Amino acid sequence: MNKHLKHIMCGALAVGLLASCNQKSKTFTLEGTISDEINDSVYVIYIGDADFKINPDGVPNDTIIVKDKKFSYSVDIDYPTFAVLRAILSDDSLNDGYEWVLVPGETAKIKFCNGPLEMDGTAFYQQVSNFKKMYKENDAQKRVDELMAEMQNNPSITQDSAWNAELNLAMQERSKTRIDYFTTHNSDEGTLVYAFIYSDEIFSAKKLFDTIAAPEVRNGRFSHFIDVIIESEKEQAAAMERFAESEKNTAVGKMFTDFEVECNGKTQKLSDYVGKGQYVLVDFWASWCGPCRAEIPNLINVYNNYKDKNLNVVGVTVRDGVEASKGAMDELGINYPQILGENNTSAAEMYGVMYIPQIILFGPDGTILERGLSGDGIEITVKKYLGL
Repeated sequence: MNKHLKHIMCGALAVGLLASCNQKSKTFTLEGTISDEINDSVYVIYIGDADFKINPDGVPNDTIIVKDKKFSYSVDIDYPTFAVLRAILSDDSLNDGYEWVLVPGETAKIKFCNGPLEMDGTAFYQQVSNFKKMYKENDAQKRVDELMAEMQNNPSITQDSAWNAELNLAMQERSKTRIDYFTTHNSDEGTLVYAFIYSDEIFSAKKLFDTIAAPEVRNGRFSHFIDVIIESEKEQAAAMERFAESEKNTAVGKMFTDFEVECNGKTQKLSDYVGKGQYVLVDFWASWCGPCRAEIPNLINVYNNYKDKNLNVVGVTVRDGVEASKGAMDELGINYPQILGENNTSAAEMYGVMYIPQIILFGPDGTILERGLSGDGIEITVKKYLGL
């Protein structure tokens, strides 16, 4: 799924679909087959709501039985939406699921195999199939795939300027090919909707739907979703500007900016630790963040080695529940102070923290000395400032 879409929808699985203005039937039909190498026999289906949201970890809408490698399903829906099929595995757990779109009055023919699902059917799905074929088989895409395969076999090739230039050229040509395809298929709902949601290349919703798409697409049943994602893009752009300004205001050489976080009736401030005469490493992190967890042993090591040499370490949780944070602290053996807050984001925003972990070193007077520390560089930097 398009990373851009995931971001602007705050991680929710989402989609809105179009159908022709004279579409009267509410029945969506699914005809499915599974290849020989897949042993799925029972699926549960999750169907999205009118606001394009779905919860694949909630209660499923229905159960579908596979017989002789085939299954069928139909449902009446009032609006285009999104669906996920998840197979019930032998241990009663569920697989990650197969995603696709539901269009009232149309039939989707889907084949599950070891690889991307194959899709065909009535008009919408034929358009999807045609786009996927173009997407996979155009010469520019093939060249991008070849170059990326070279990188997998030889990671050092990324240092080769000629290889980088060729990759950049191939990606530019790929983008042009796709835009040309959208322009010549600008009234194809399946092409435009599917491309925006699933393409691995980020397209602006405003550019795609306000500039390229035909009016009947922009103003059709998909118009609500288009409005939502365009507004989200505006909000995202504004947020990026705020983060950039915050990062500028908390750059290396600036005096620290204080913040306070309330948790369980207790208020903690950054100034409880910073500007008190010690060097302080501040780690913005979350229990659900893998890279954050990977840095914790480095921070514990630095804290244990230098806590008696005028250094403190403080964690600041970001978008994390307090109980989840405490659980991670116990699990990882975190022994340095923490500023906990229920899904706190304001502290990170104040410091322009767009990605975590973000580890910042403050001087004894509160001056910001370093940002973006990681790995072995944490201890190397600490020792430098401590004169060790």
